[in-house]
Amino acid sequence: KIAESLSLEDIRAADWSENVAPFWPSVIQSALTWKGLTSLLRSGWKTIKGALVIPLMIQGYKKGLIKFTIITCRKPRAA
Repeated sequence: KIAESLSLEDIRAADWSENVAPFWPSVIQSALTWKGLTSLLRSGWKTIKGALVIPLMIQGYKKGLIKFTIITCRKPRAA
């Protein structure tokens, strides 16, 4: 609806959950390295909170509660 309200064209959505799922273990592993932890601490509280919910997101995905969707569209051609 948002894309339509902006007069965008060729609006498409696709479920990419199966494409995203294999990367979760890598994301967690990188966050648990010294470099990952120091980077998280420097990034601030919002990023830390986001990292802390990753296990819940994985659990939600496995239960079918979370879906990762890609949306693409085009700007209309100028008249």
